[in-house]
Amino acid sequence: MFVCMCIAVTEHEIRECIHAGARTVEEVSECSMAGTGCGGCRETIAMLLENKGGLAGALDGLPRSA
Repeated sequence: MFVCMCIAVTEHEIRECIHAGARTVEEVSECSMAGTGCGGCRETIAMLLENKGGLAGALDGLPRSA
């Protein structure tokens, strides 16, 4: 699933950045460029960070992109 539509960054790519050591939205942005366009995905990136990049419920309840 794409998290950042502006830069076409997937959830998997963001999780890779988190597992590589990114601990803030800014660090994920530096690693993947996600969140550097419109910024609409920054909240989702923060949710993934809170969940340490894991899948378990991290994105539940968020609207799915087309």
